[in-house]
Amino acid sequence: MFFERLNSKKVGMSVIIFVITWLFLTFGLPAIFGHNPLTGSNQHAIDTIFNHLTNWWTLLLFSFNIVVIGPIVEEVYFRGIMFEEAKPLGRIVQILWPTLMFALVHSPSTLEQWTTYLTAGGVLMTVRVVTKKLQYSIMFHSLHNLVALLS
Repeated sequence: MFFERLNSKKVGMSVIIFVITWLFLTFGLPAIFGHNPLTGSNQHAIDTIFNHLTNWWTLLLFSFNIVVIGPIVEEVYFRGIMFEEAKPLGRIVQILWPTLMFALVHSPSTLEQWTTYLTAGGVLMTVRVVTKKLQYSIMFHSLHNLVALLS
């Protein structure tokens, strides 16, 4: 079963992991690479679309897609379907394969971008494996996208 009644301990753990990840991506990666890592073409496309939206309705729908639809689709596919389908290949492949594919579809082109997306995918996978439920990685992913959208 992918979903359960919300468990406050799992929600709290997911929030703590979120804060630690946000701190790492915001302060850790720039300290490692000496600058703020540029995002991949995926983020560039999103920024371009946002800059061309003039109607509040289309802006709202696009934001809904980024904060709700995108995380649901990505989590169901990468940490749901791919995760379960890779089970016969062993636990390591089951965890690494969807994480690598998640990073790849976000079009990283530099070491910094690969590090950013592999970190994000790895953290989402950690939430999925630790909580044993997909709903927490969906909530985590949605929260991440909302914070990124608002910043």
